[in-house]
Amino acid sequence: MPDKFAVVFECNANCGMVAAGITLPLVEVKDCWPQCSGTVRDSMTEGLFGKGRFYLLNKRGGTADLVLRNGPIYSADEADNEYSAMAISGGRIIALGKADDMEPLIDEDTGIVDLAGRCAVPGIVDSHNHLPTAGAMMHEGVLLFDAASISQLQRKVADKARKLAPGQWLRGAGWIESQFEERRMPTRWDLDDASPDNPVVLNRLFGMCVVNSRALELAGIGKDTPDPERGKIDRDEQGRPTGVLRAGARVLLQDAMPQQEETQQVKSRERYIKEAANEYVRWGITSLIDPGVDPLTMRAYQNVREAGDLPLRINMMPVWHGLRSWQDEALEGRLGHLGIYTNFGDEWLRMGALKMAIDGGLGSKTALMHEPYIDGTTSEIPLRLDSDRLQQWFTEGQSAGWSIGIHCCGDLAQDMACEAFDGVVEKLPAADVRHNIIHGYFATDKALDTMQRRNIAVSAQPGFIWIEGDIYFDVVPEEKLSDFKPLKTYSERGILVAANSDMTSNHYNPFWGIHSAVTRKTARGRVLGTSEAVDRMHALRMFTQNGAYLTFEENEKGSLELGKLADVAVLNDDFAAVGSDELRDLRVDMTIIDGEVVYRRR
Repeated sequence: MPDKFAVVFECNANCGMVAAGITLPLVEVKDCWPQCSGTVRDSMTEGLFGKGRFYLLNKRGGTADLVLRNGPIYSADEADNEYSAMAISGGRIIALGKADDMEPLIDEDTGIVDLAGRCAVPGIVDSHNHLPTAGAMMHEGVLLFDAASISQLQRKVADKARKLAPGQWLRGAGWIESQFEERRMPTRWDLDDASPDNPVVLNRLFGMCVVNSRALELAGIGKDTPDPERGKIDRDEQGRPTGVLRAGARVLLQDAMPQQEETQQVKSRERYIKEAANEYVRWGITSLIDPGVDPLTMRAYQNVREAGDLPLRINMMPVWHGLRSWQDEALEGRLGHLGIYTNFGDEWLRMGALKMAIDGGLGSKTALMHEPYIDGTTSEIPLRLDSDRLQQWFTEGQSAGWSIGIHCCGDLAQDMACEAFDGVVEKLPAADVRHNIIHGYFATDKALDTMQRRNIAVSAQPGFIWIEGDIYFDVVPEEKLSDFKPLKTYSERGILVAANSDMTSNHYNPFWGIHSAVTRKTARGRVLGTSEAVDRMHALRMFTQNGAYLTFEENEKGSLELGKLADVAVLNDDFAAVGSDELRDLRVDMTIIDGEVVYRRR
C-alpha cells in the first residue's frame, strides 16, 4: 500500500465540500473544512455513515489520471515529508508513497511522468504580484531587470520605440539605479537619445519613474511647474526637470497619456492578464494574489475566467485607502455597498483582503522610519494616507468582514499599522480575518509582540535583497541591514511569513526569491547579514503553503498532501541537493494545475 492513500467523503452537513481521510487503521472522524460545522467519516470497511457517502476521489474506478514517480517529491507540509511517487485523480492528490505503491492505481489511460531524478514541489503561490501591470509590460512595454547599464537601457528603449507608431507612448518597468554601471539615475536626456519622438515613461522598482522630454512636454511639466502634494519633480542646477518624478508627481502624467473608454480598458486588461498568466505558469506559479485591484480589473479577471482562459488561480485584493490619493474620496462608504467580503469566490477566482498603504520604499527614502536616513533626511507624515484615520478604516474593513493587507516598509509605518490593528482586534476579537503587513522591512519589538499576539502575518519579498539591496547601503547604516526583512525572527516568533515577488517591483521568477531568502546576497555579491537567513525548505514553504494561508486555502493547496488540489511544479534539478547559489538557476520543466499539465518545457 502507499504510505498515504486518500479516500474522500461528502460532508454529513451537505455543505458541498469534500474532505480527505487517511485509510488504515479503519474508522476515523475528522472535522470538515473551516467553512462548515459538519464532520466526515472514513473507513475502508463500513462504507456509509449517516448522511455521509464514501467514494474515491477519482472517477475512473479507482485508478489515477496522472502519476509522478522516480524522483524526490518535496511536500512542503509541516513535517517536510518527502516521497518518490504521487498519484492524481479528479484534480486532487490521491496517493503519496513509492513508485511500486502506485501500480494498482495505473491503467492504460493513466498519464505517467517519469521524474528521472528531477524533483516535484508544490505549485508556487505568489502572494503579491501585480499581474495585469506585468502583462502590460510584457505585451506593449519593456522590462529592464537585466539592463546592466544606462546604455543597455537605452538600447532596449530604442528597440521598442522602433516598433511603435510615431507619438505612441512607450512604457517600461523594472530598473533601479544601483543595477547600472554608472550608479546613477537615468534622465530625460538619456531617454531622448533612445526615443526622441515617442513619449517614454519607465517606472523604477518603487515609487518613482523617469520620462523623456516628449513626455514632459505633453504633460505640461516645465521649469515653473510646482511640486504636487505628496510628490516631487527632480530638477538640475538650473531648475530644469531631469525627468525623474517621485511619488505623487507621477499623477501629472495622467492627463497626457491616452485614456481608453471603460469597455476598452477591460479588453486591454484581459489581454494583459492572459499574457502574464501564461508566462507565469512557465515558472511554476499556480496561484497568486493581485494587490490593489479596481473594479475594471475585477471585471477583466471574471471575463477571462468565464471564457476559460485563466490558467492559474487568482485572489484579488480590492484597492483601499493609501494606494491612489486621487481615489480616496471615491472609496468612502464603498464597503457598505458591496455586499461581499474576503473569501467570496471559488478555487479559481476569489476575493482577498483589502489593500492599503502607509509609506513608500527604502531605496527612494520614502519608507517611514523612526530614525533619519544616512543623509539626515526623513519621510513626511502623512505620506500616502491620513494616519489619524487608520484605525477608523481598519474598523470599517474588519466590521464588514474584510481582512486587510497594508503596505508598510519603514519601522515607524509598521508600528503605526500594528497599533491600529491591535485596537481594532481588541474591539472585534471574533472576526474571522487574516490581516497582514506587506513588506515589513524592519520590525520593532513592539510590532513583533503585536503581530504575534494578534496573529498578524507578513507578506515579504526576499527577492528585493538581490534586486535593490545594493542601494540600501547608501540609505541606512550597514549594521541595520542585518535586520532587513527579518524572515527568521518573524518565523521564530510564530508570525507567518508569506513570501512573494511583488512583480513589477521585482522579477517574478520565484527561485530568485528563494535564493535571496537563503543567501541574503545582493546582485553585486554583498550579504545583508546571515542571522535572518532561512533554510531552503522553510523558504519553499513561504512561497507555497504560507501564501495559501493568507487566502484561507491552506487546507486546499500550498503543499503536496492527500486530498489537496494537484498544483505541482516539476523542476529541472533536485531542489534539496543543488548548491545555495544554484537555487537561482533552477528552471521549471513542467507545471501541473488542477491535475492537468499546463506547461511543459521543450
